Amino acid sequence: MSVILKLDQVAYSYYSDTGEVSVMDNMDFTIEKGSFTAIVGPSGCGKSTILSLIAGLLSPTAGFITLYSDDFAAPKIGYMLQHDHLLEWRDIYHNVILGLEIQHKLTPQYLTFANELLEKYNLAHTKNLLPSELSGGMRQRIALIRTLTLKPDLLLLDEPFSALDYQTRLLVSKDVHHIIKSENKTALLVTHDISEAIAMADNILLLSKSPCHVKQCIPIEFEKHGITRDKVRDSKLFQDYFDLIWRELQNENTET
Repeated sequence: MSVILKLDQVAYSYYSDTGEVSVMDNMDFTIEKGSFTAIVGPSGCGKSTILSLIAGLLSPTAGFITLYSDDFAAPKIGYMLQHDHLLEWRDIYHNVILGLEIQHKLTPQYLTFANELLEKYNLAHTKNLLPSELSGGMRQRIALIRTLTLKPDLLLLDEPFSALDYQTRLLVSKDVHHIIKSENKTALLVTHDISEAIAMADNILLLSKSPCHVKQCIPIEFEKHGITRDKVRDSKLFQDYFDLIWRELQNENTET
């Protein structure tokens, strides 16, 4: 696989009434094209800040963030947030093509692709409905399709299932993982849910407390052991991964 994203010695800090606050220091990692990476760490360590830096919403205090492309065009980033932010007065189809509208890409090619995604993932029946007529899980599926319609090279997922109840969260995270893998997209997920990270990711970046850095990169290798993704939560290996990450997080919380 080729590298699509590299963070090199990235630091970020901001100023408050009490002075400078360092959020991260010496953040180093690479993301390979087509991979699904999850970021977990202590509460408040700066996980979401990493996504904001990658998306260009914030500028690093030091270091470099590099996005690589197979051609000379700048890689496109898609951002999926905790809430779906569907516009309640627009039907689902016009929510799906909202990004195309904003970016002046309402071309036959893009519109055809949007319809193909809705058909492919059994969501075409929602096109004429309003967001208020859909469940929370269905709304998040639509939010993902809206993001994919713009054909991003890198997907940033900022705790996109946190507003859902537990059962819906399991079902939607499974569907989202399937869609992302089916579309061969590169994804970077921030989550506080260890089980979610293990079930979805190819690799997990374990962060230290703030100012954060990558303490450990943990490859998740179910397929290597003959375990399919729909069976991972029932496996002993799943529990082994969970115990490892939980132990590391507990150690991080108790360190001074």
